[in-house]
Parts: sequence; structure tokens; C-alpha cells
Amino acid sequence: MNIQIGSNEAGQRLDKFLRKLLKDVPLSAIFKALRKGDIRVNGKKQKEKYVLEEGDQLVIKYIQSNAKKNKTKNFQMVDSSKIRIVYEDENMVLVEKWPGVLVHSDKKDGPPSLNDYVLSYLYKKGDYTPESEITFTPAPCNRLDRNTSGIVFFGKNFESLKLLNEMIRERTVKKYYCALVKGRIKDGKYEAYITKDEEYNKSTVYNENRPNTKKIAMDVKTIESNGAYSLIEIELITGRSHQLRAHLAFLGNPIIGDFKYGDKELNSFYENKYGLNYQFLYAYKVVFKEVPSKFGYLKNKTVAESLPPIFKKIKRDVFKFVI
Repeated sequence: MNIQIGSNEAGQRLDKFLRKLLKDVPLSAIFKALRKGDIRVNGKKQKEKYVLEEGDQLVIKYIQSNAKKNKTKNFQMVDSSKIRIVYEDENMVLVEKWPGVLVHSDKKDGPPSLNDYVLSYLYKKGDYTPESEITFTPAPCNRLDRNTSGIVFFGKNFESLKLLNEMIRERTVKKYYCALVKGRIKDGKYEAYITKDEEYNKSTVYNENRPNTKKIAMDVKTIESNGAYSLIEIELITGRSHQLRAHLAFLGNPIIGDFKYGDKELNSFYENKYGLNYQFLYAYKVVFKEVPSKFGYLKNKTVAESLPPIFKKIKRDVFKFVI
């Protein structure tokens, strides 16, 4: 097998690239081939930690794999006209996720995920052709719960995907949410500790560090309040599963429409009156702060999306009379 490394393969460690390329080959067989020199880069043996460069010539001998032969569309083709593009350039696309759809499918042959919609969109545009890619697939860089809506990042090439993930991890791109919560909450930074019960898919928050917990943090700013309800902006500082929902409920300010962590009586009211059967939590804004040179054009850029119609209506009704 002869492969020329392109821009979407460059920058990866040799062993990680081989694991993606030779999915049906045991890892032990890949490392054995590296040791024996049956896998060579530019005619030379290389260690597994070698970082591939664009233009490298990779030769693989004596390994049988059907993974490359069977390379076809690795997503469900769907009508992508439904998705809302918040921002797009040659490196990334930011899309609006709607309630009820998963970012990634949680089971084979399940309902289409946001990933399927975005890949279908890029495929139809000609920005992604799986048959011509060796291992790369555009992918999301952040996750939202099934019933949380808002902005999700997708990297359109390997370098951009890697850089976006690094920026999110290092918080040089800031993510903001808008939520309608019960009662009032003081502005400021809130920290706590969280653990998740995977069997019941529910998180628990504590004030103190306990075994198997992870630290969480968020910054809260009140946009509008009438005492009974508050519309708040949240800067997500850490990104744990169900973090914002569980933390706000723990503080006594559950999100309206959150049937897992929220106030059952209030949720029933909003479901009956507005048909709201998911949490009023929307990932509405991202701010690019310090950026790598590849994204220099994004420095200090803000990308925001307006609230969905149902949230706008609820907000308008709730704050008709501000106390």
C-alpha cells in the first residue's frame, strides 16, 4: 500500500494515523510491522511517535486490510436544508443544534445526528468527499445535551479541527449560554464538584471535593429578572456532562423546562402553555480571543445567534411586567 500524506494527514503521529487507516488490523500487528520496517516513511523505518509531514511517502507491506477498500460515506445522507449555518469559512462551520437531536448518534442505525446533517451539507457542497480522504472526517469540537440547543463547532480539515479543540480546551475561545431560571441568582463565578451516574445518566453536584468528582466552574451574569424568574448569561468555564443544568439546580435556580433537574410544577406549566418540553438553555455566543496564526482573521471576533422563536415568546411573556 502506497500513500502520499496530504494536508489532512500531516501533523498526526504515525501510530495514530495507522490505527485510523487500518481499523481492522490488530494494534499488535501494526507495531510489529513498524519494528520490522514493513512500514516505512520516505523509504526509512520510523518510530511510532514520528509526526507525519505533508508530502511524506508512506509504504505499508505485508498487511492485509479492507478498511481502505471499503471507504464510502460514513454517515447517513439526509436533507441538510434543515440546518442553520451560524458562521462558515474554509476552516470551520458553526451550526445551530436543535432540541431532540444528538451531536453524535448513540447507536447504529439510529435517527440522524447533527453530525449526519453537517456531513451531508458539506458533501453536497463538495467540501467533503469521503472517497478521496484517507482517514479524515470533519467532526464536532463541542457537545450539547440532546435537549440543549445552540452553536456547535465543526472543523472542516484536520489542522483546523485540532486547533479548534485546543482553543476550546485552553479557553481562548469563550462559549456563552442564555438560560431562563427560577428565582434570582447573584452575578459572579460559581465553582463546585460534579460526579455522574452513567447508569441513570444523571449528575450530582457538591460544594466540596469528593471521590470521583471533577471540579466545575461557570460565570453568571443576569440579563433580566422579575424576582420569580431570571434570564441569565453563563460563560462556560469547564465542560462537564450536564454541568450547567445540575449546577443551577443545586444552587436553587433550576432551568425552566429541564425535566431531569428542574421544578416539575413549573415545567408542567410551561409545557402546557407553550409546548416547551426541553430546557430553556441556548448556546448563543462564542468569542474568539487569542487565536493561532491560521485563524488570525478571527481574533476578537464574536459570533452570536438570536434565541429561537419559542424562547423569544416565553421571554417576552415572562418579563412583560418587571418588578
